[in-house]
Parts: sequence; C-alpha cells; structure tokens
Amino acid sequence: MKKTIVFRAAALLAASLMFIPLFSLSSPFLNQSDEDCMVCHEDQELKTDDGKSLYVDNEKFATSIHGAAGFSCVDCHSDLREVEEFPHPTKLKAVSCGECHDDAVKEYQTSIHIQANPEEDCCAVTCADCHGKHDINSTTDISSRVYPLNLPQTCESCHLERVKTKRGGEFIKQYEISVHFKALEKAGLTVSANCSHCHGAHDIKSVNDASSRVSKKNIIRTCGQCHVGIERDYLEGVHGKDYVKGIKDIPVCTDCHREHDIISPQDLSSPVYATKVGDVCSRCHDDETLARQYGFLTERLKTYSGSFHGTASKFGETRVANCASCHGIHDIRPSVDPKSSINPKNLPQTCGKCHPGAGENFARGKIHVVSEKTSNKWAYFVKMFYIIMIAAIITVFLVFIAADLFHRLRHNRAKS
Repeated sequence: MKKTIVFRAAALLAASLMFIPLFSLSSPFLNQSDEDCMVCHEDQELKTDDGKSLYVDNEKFATSIHGAAGFSCVDCHSDLREVEEFPHPTKLKAVSCGECHDDAVKEYQTSIHIQANPEEDCCAVTCADCHGKHDINSTTDISSRVYPLNLPQTCESCHLERVKTKRGGEFIKQYEISVHFKALEKAGLTVSANCSHCHGAHDIKSVNDASSRVSKKNIIRTCGQCHVGIERDYLEGVHGKDYVKGIKDIPVCTDCHREHDIISPQDLSSPVYATKVGDVCSRCHDDETLARQYGFLTERLKTYSGSFHGTASKFGETRVANCASCHGIHDIRPSVDPKSSINPKNLPQTCGKCHPGAGENFARGKIHVVSEKTSNKWAYFVKMFYIIMIAAIITVFLVFIAADLFHRLRHNRAKS
C-alpha cells in the first residue's frame, strides 16, 4: 500500500513539473488542490498502520456544507500548506474547527464532553463524533447527523455502548418510549424535545453541575422552553414560589414525570396516571422529616385511601377524584389563597366538576380525616353502629346455618 502511495505521488509530481513554467520551479508546493489529495485518498483501501480508513468520498464532500461553500482540503488541514514532498507525513495535526467556529468551541471547552476521562468514560467527544468529517451538513439539512430527527441516534451511538455511566445504557434507551420521542419519530415533529433541547448542544454539562440545563436549579426553565403555560402555572403555585427561593426539597418536573421516559398521563405506566397520582404526591407529603421541617400534615395518602374516592381509585376507577382533581396539577396553591381550588369559597365549584349542583353544605365535610373519633364524633358513632349491626347480623346468620346443618346431620343419622 505504501508503494502504491509513493508511486501515485511521484507520478503526480512528474506530471505537474512538465507543465510548470521554468521560472516557478524554485517555488514551493504551496497551493495544493483537492484533486492532488484525491490521487491517494480516493482509494477506499487506503488505511493507516493501525487500520484506520483514510478514504474520502469526494462526492459527499462536494455536497457538504464546507464543499458547497468552496472550502478545500488545506483550508482545514492547514499544516499541509507548507508541505513540499508527498506523500505527506502520516501524522497530521488535528483539524482546528475553532479557526472558523470560535463561539462553538468556546462553549465546547466548558462541556462535559471535553472533560471526559478516557479511562472511566471511554473517550472525550470531538466535533467529528457528532457532526461527521468530510460529509458535514447544515443543522437544517435532514441528512445532517445533528438534525432533530437524527440527533437521538447520533447521541446513542456513544451513550448506549461506548460511555460508561452508573445508570447504564438502559437509562438512555428509555427516551425511545417517551412521548417526546414518539412525537419526533412517528409524527415527525422536529420541535419535540430531543437531546439538545434539554442538555444543550456544545455546552453540555453534567446533571450534577449547577449550571447544567437539567440540574434541579434550571430544569423548570428548560422544560418551560416548550411548556410555557405549565412553567407559568408552576411558578405561581406553592411549589414554584418555594422553588424560586432556592429550597432544594421542592419537587420539579422530573420528580413527578421522570426524566427520559416521560410518557402521557393517560398511559397506564405513567407515574401521574389517574390511579397513581397519590403515590407520587405521598413521597413528599407522607415524609415525616419534610413535614416537621416545612410544617405540613402527613398521612395524606392513608386518609385519601380510606375515603370513597381512594377506595374506588384502588379498584382502577380513573374518573374518581385524586390529588390533582382537588388541589390542581401544576398551579397547586395553599387553601388560604383566594385562587386555590380548595379555598372554602371555591370548594363547591371544585367538587361540582364531578358532582353537579354541589353547594356549600356539600363541601363542608372534612376530606383528610386522620381520626374520625376526634374529628367527627357523630360520623364515627354512626360508622361503629353499622359495623356492630352488620357483624351481629352476620353472626346470627352463621349460627342459624350451623344449627340447621347440625339438625340435618342428626336427622340423617337417625334414619340410617
């Protein structure tokens, strides 16, 4: 292979010298053309000693964003400008994209990709890993590796196999079952959230970095890029106001909806499916430590589960009221807030969504009753009366049935 390269380079040099005016023979080979490079690099079998291909598809380069703009090989491989003898040295300097794309490179310098530890994370990511090399296309070109429809596959090419993370490739793969991916892949909606919408493009940071788009500090703003109305409602609610204050225990989007595998609330496997909402809310609202720190009541799930609504929900009834039905979804407010759906003045309207005609008296009953004996004595006595009466009636029936069976057995023995 090396002999072939030398032969081609020598032939090119001889042919060139035949047509160069004598006065220029002393000039160095400063302006190499792409055709000169392709004498060797059009060979699909051309490889380095370690087996890395050196083949360049000239047709793809010509239609790339750089080729179409008139860039030549030496514009990027700048160290070839001074080369006088070919074949050139095997080892060339890495192409410096920053000569043109300085802003992108500055952002990249702060990213987790350039900081990757080769021993732990496999390898640092370069421009070519995402954009390609000689076939780079515009981000608005559907054939580009970083076009919205193609970006998930580009990121997965590393994150499913090459990159080692604590949560593994399966965590990355979960994106493919999300409502975002379905909108992107099946409906072709390029505005649907992909990797770069959430993590950024050149300045991707670790989730543990406070400046990361997906850190707890910034996740509301990140999701709010698309979900503008939801961001507004959340920030006006009790959770959002504490979130703005910097309270770290406040739930954010990913606490309720998860991360890569965000699915529709109508999907049975969604954590915010109608019959599962109580479990999500109780993770915080049944936490004794949080309750003592922030002064709210616990046993919310227990008291809900003991109600008619909770019992029906356990049996899979999706139309029955859950936490969100009464308290709201993203704009949850305390009961003292006049805009709160559980403010005493608004309760008839809130209950009326399921119970048309519900008035003030209908909404006066206590909802989360921890102890009926202390909170509502009359209801407790009525409940106990019915329990005793039902138990007594069942006992009488059982005694009657046992006596009848005993009588029949005795009668049959007497006959025999």
